[in-house]
Amino acid sequence: MTTPRLLRTTAVRLALRYALLYAVLIAVGLGLLYWSTGRFVDAQVRAGLEREMQELMRTDRAQGRPQLVAEIVAELHLGGRDRLHVLLADADGRSLAGDLTQWPLDVTTDNRVRNVWVDEDLLPGRGEDEAYWPALAAELPDGARLLIAHAVDQADALQDFALGTMAAILAVSVALALGLGLLQGRNLLRRIDTLSATARAVGAGRLSRRIPLSGRNDEFDDLADQLNAMLERIEQLLTGMRQVTDNVAHDLRGPLSRLRNRLDVTLLEARTPEEYREAIERAGDDIQGIIQTFNALLEIAQAEAGNLRGEWGPVDLATLAAELGDLYRDIAEEQDKGIDVSLDPGLTVEGNRDLLAQALSNLLENAVKFAPIGSRVDLTVLRTAGRVRLSVRDRGPGIPADQRERVLERFVRLDAARSTQGSGLGLSLVAAAARLHGANLSLGDAGPGLIVTLEFPLAQGA
Repeated sequence: MTTPRLLRTTAVRLALRYALLYAVLIAVGLGLLYWSTGRFVDAQVRAGLEREMQELMRTDRAQGRPQLVAEIVAELHLGGRDRLHVLLADADGRSLAGDLTQWPLDVTTDNRVRNVWVDEDLLPGRGEDEAYWPALAAELPDGARLLIAHAVDQADALQDFALGTMAAILAVSVALALGLGLLQGRNLLRRIDTLSATARAVGAGRLSRRIPLSGRNDEFDDLADQLNAMLERIEQLLTGMRQVTDNVAHDLRGPLSRLRNRLDVTLLEARTPEEYREAIERAGDDIQGIIQTFNALLEIAQAEAGNLRGEWGPVDLATLAAELGDLYRDIAEEQDKGIDVSLDPGLTVEGNRDLLAQALSNLLENAVKFAPIGSRVDLTVLRTAGRVRLSVRDRGPGIPADQRERVLERFVRLDAARSTQGSGLGLSLVAAAARLHGANLSLGDAGPGLIVTLEFPLAQGA
């Protein structure tokens, strides 16, 4: 998994876009935070200057000028105001107290906080870079002036620290976003490679390959489930196609060989018109059997491929069963057998009527064929637990339990059926129709005989 290929993945591209957007949003947020922090610090400095000015002016009014000078000197000496610097000047501008050497030219006594340029001339021995400090000036009753300036070194350091911290947060956030994007892209690419490897294997003919699931039950597992189901279905269809090809070659070789031999024997010597007619009729019967086999195979293939869904619609299964029951009742009576029909009216399913009719016909034909003389076949269509249950029961030899799955395959005929006509495709068509209609097909022991049951979902509103 090379880095350039990783960088071309959609996940990484999205991660880069979101990282850029994320960086912009964080930068804007941190910028607002930095601005609001600066505003807060300025407000605190302004409030401190105003509070200090009020205290000093109150001292001057209440205790006199000497006490004011003494308080300024004492507090500056003790370092109580390590962030405040003071200048008390008389009406002529001479300094009375404080550590500021002169009155700044651009400062007026209007009780408003303004920025003052502080350099070596204003505060000797400061030993720091020149800067603007917020200052507040006021005039005392006797014309003297009082100036208080607030050092912003700590505030600047705090803002610099905050700015550095915010820049570090921005850098770490963007780095994490990019790192997570690359990691996510790598994980997605690894899972896509798994899908691609399975697709290549299936394309190379290894139809049994399936996509492994991660166990996370995420969208990739859902996709893998769907693709595995599709691959399973494709494998079944291709396996069925191979089986059909093999079975057609095996089961039709005999009828075609017999047909060819019969025609060859007929042509060996002169025959009477009656003999030629008999030979042609027998050949026609063989051809009709071959056509029926091909038609059955076509119907099974169409059902398994879902091609019959174009003729989908509501089917009254009870009415259909009644019609076919009446049809096969006459056939059964000709063989000294009977059919009993038990129906719940108005049972509708969604499906293809012709295919359902063919499947039910196959069941009734098999039941009548294998039912003993003098016995009866039961055809029932009942509502049960929100579903429609169709069952056909005979009293014949039945099917052993270990052979019931096998008889649903194409061209499978058990020993008991070898002596009867048929291609072994009847139950295969029933199984294909059941799968197409979402019905559950089961073969059971009727004691004696066989009971075949189909359970269909009941149509909505039925």
